[in-house]
Amino acid sequence: MARYRVDELFGEDVIATNDADADDALRAVEDVTGRVISPRALQEHWFRLTDKSGTIHEFSLDADPATVFSK
Repeated sequence: MARYRVDELFGEDVIATNDADADDALRAVEDVTGRVISPRALQEHWFRLTDKSGTIHEFSLDADPATVFSK
């Protein structure tokens, strides 16, 4: 398991920072957010993870599934 620093950003502003231990960066950010994550940081609200070696990973929340309407 590796330790990651998880920075939550809105634009370029850091709004929260957490530490997470996980097998990989994607699992670390999913553990912190409790949400499904996209492996690409394409949204204004995104996450930057840095591991012990200084490698940086960027993610964003996965798009919400389409709303299902029923009669």
